[in-house]
Amino acid sequence: MKAEARSVNRWLARLACLFSLTLHAQSVPAAPPVLPAVAVAQLSRSLDAAKPHARHVWRDTPPLNADGTVNGYVEIPRDDRRKWEFDIAVHERTIDRMMPGALGGYPVNYGFVPQTLSYDGDPFDILVLGPPLTGGELVRGVIVGVMRMEDEKGLDSKAVISLQGRDGRPLHALTSGDQQRIANYFRRYKEHEPGKFSKVSGWGTVEEGLSFVKTTHAFFLKCRNSVGQACRITP
Repeated sequence: MKAEARSVNRWLARLACLFSLTLHAQSVPAAPPVLPAVAVAQLSRSLDAAKPHARHVWRDTPPLNADGTVNGYVEIPRDDRRKWEFDIAVHERTIDRMMPGALGGYPVNYGFVPQTLSYDGDPFDILVLGPPLTGGELVRGVIVGVMRMEDEKGLDSKAVISLQGRDGRPLHALTSGDQQRIANYFRRYKEHEPGKFSKVSGWGTVEEGLSFVKTTHAFFLKCRNSVGQACRITP
């Protein structure tokens, strides 16, 4: 009887574990599968703007590598107050504006994932943990989370990555201190711009970050012929 009871207990423990894993998988928010019509139109314009370039970092670099790492183009190094933006037509960074001195420089390296198109019509944003990187540099790293964010254009979430060490593990963890420091900045960084706002609603998992990368890459691949209407992809 004791052996039978132990067997039943082990079976119940496995069942509970499986239920927990299933529940966790169902609770991971997926990136919305619909690209707004205004973003679809911007995708078409951006692809046209990139045509003169035989090789284009946004258009021609894959977002994901065979080892599961994510590629990211660094627009703004950490601590830089200059709001650099990648100009798709000229294929280089340009300075859009200077952030106020009271706000300070960016709290994290900031850029985008190539071959992606986000809900506002721009490439999908990426935040790279660690010390300042070189602007214009293409890096690869592992996803460690996602910052859920909205602004006046709609959903504006950003994947967070870390470069890897020699053992393949992230060099930098997304700590609670990082979350607070980064969120505080992005909640305030549009306060000086009339008619604009930004809201950080929380932080998500590695799986959620990967969902955004894959979905915005699918937008880039599949929505270019949907000009004039919203584009829905199949997850």
